[in-house]
Amino acid sequence: MTLPLPGVTAPVELTIRAARQADAIHLALVGDLDAATVHVFEAAVAPLAGPVVVDLSGVAFLSCAGVRALLDAHERIPSFAVVPGPAHAVRRCLAVTGADEILCVREAVAA
Repeated sequence: MTLPLPGVTAPVELTIRAARQADAIHLALVGDLDAATVHVFEAAVAPLAGPVVVDLSGVAFLSCAGVRALLDAHERIPSFAVVPGPAHAVRRCLAVTGADEILCVREAVAA
């Protein structure tokens, strides 16, 4: 049973905006990066060879499936970096999984 909560909305999809900058391909994610949406991220990074910067500041929820997808991209793409943004949930997920020790984490999109 699902109870509606007035005034509470949650992203039900993941959108990715890609832009080629001088230093890298920048991917800006908006929504949830979880088991239901990870295929969208994987399809977006599949053709990329790097360098890539993934802006997670628009991500409301990051699951273990999302972390795994980020780590897989990091292993495959040379010069792969993530920008967690200000969201505590994203930073916390990267920290408790240890992904922040493996991934190149930037504080800003520009190097």
